[in-house]
Order: sequence, then structure tokens, then C-alpha cells
Amino acid sequence: MKHEKNKDFDRMIVEAVQENYSFFAWHSVGGVIEKCEMKIKAFRKDYNEIELMLKDGQEVELAKVVAGDRVLNIYIPELSVSFSSEIKAITADRKVKLFIPLEFSFFERRKQQRVMPLAECFVCFEHNRQVIKKSIYDISIGGIAIIMAKSEKMNITKGKYFSLFILDFGSRKIKMNAECTNSFVINRFKHDNLPYGGFKIAFRFLDLSKEDKAFINEFIAHEAIRRQVLKNAN
Repeated sequence: MKHEKNKDFDRMIVEAVQENYSFFAWHSVGGVIEKCEMKIKAFRKDYNEIELMLKDGQEVELAKVVAGDRVLNIYIPELSVSFSSEIKAITADRKVKLFIPLEFSFFERRKQQRVMPLAECFVCFEHNRQVIKKSIYDISIGGIAIIMAKSEKMNITKGKYFSLFILDFGSRKIKMNAECTNSFVINRFKHDNLPYGGFKIAFRFLDLSKEDKAFINEFIAHEAIRRQVLKNAN
């Protein structure tokens, strides 16, 4: 994670307002992560504030993530940005106003952050009349990647279309269409479980519903926060 000054912050927060991005406030005690989802409504630099709107049914969650010093940890999945900010006000109509932070952190500089899940999750699809089930190596709001050993010898070409592509998160299964966007060789010893090398295959989601996209977005936020908490603990 890279720490930055505010040189790009204004631009990103304006983008967040325009695109109606979700902001996840979070707090961790003993490795247990609590989250609260909000939507950004306004960025008022002259008033030194960011205005967020609490989503319906998130009042209890908000109380869990407010630290004793009235500081919120914020993560924005679409921007791959994290910051901590002091609460300016919480109003009766579910508005949360924050002071503009002095600095923020990039998880990585890309439009769609990919996270390597700590939670078990899988993808299932059919290829050459065989049902393939593989652990998801990394995931973004736009797609996933899997890792194949050389011995598995599965040739999936770029542009290959899959009409039934299932993401299995245990508590939820998401069905969609998908397309292979890339396939390339992994050198030996790059991954501990692949001493002889293998292949990394990337897929793009083609038709996510609004509800499924929201679920994946929250899953990515949770996994990114979990990794940050573990990193801080070490």
C-alpha cells in the first residue's frame, strides 16, 4: 500500500460523487471486522467536509465502526483508496459528515482493484464437455483469474465465451456469462504450490446484475480490509 498526499484526492472524491460510489467504514477488534456501507453525496472543500448518506438498515453497523475518538476508517473499492477521517457530524436524517483527511493510501494504482481472497471461493464452468471447478486466485468488480498447473493442460484461448459461469462464495452463488481475456505462462517457483510452473487465466464478467455487482463489491472491500488488518497486525 502506498501513502500519498492530497494532490489527487480532490479529483478522486469528485469522481466518487459523480459515479455514486460506495464508501465502506470499518473497524476491527481482535481480527473481527465490522463494516458499514454509505454513499457519498457531496464534497465541500470550502467547508472541509465530505458528506455521506447511510444506507437503509445500516444504523447498527455505523455504531459498531465508530471508534472512541470519533474517527472512521474508510475504504473505497472502486478507487482502491483508504483513509481515516474525523467525524464532523452525524445527523438524524442518516447523513455522516467527515473532515477531509490530510492523507490517503492507494492499495494499488489501477481502476479496478484485484484482491487475492483469504476466504474460500470458487468458479465453475464447462470446458470441452468437462465441468471445471477452481479456486479464485484474484477478483475485481470486472472479472477473476485462476491458476492452472501445467499438468492440467487446459487450453482456453482469448475471446472464448462461457454461457454458464458460476462464482461460488459459499453463502451465495452468482451465475453469469463470461469471456476469457488473457492466458499466459507462469514461470517455475513463482507460486509456492506450482514449483513446475503453470498458467494464469483471466476472465471478464459480461452481464452482472446490479445486486450481484453490489455483492462482489462488498466482498472485495471485506477481503481488502482483512488483508490490511493482517498486515497491520504483523
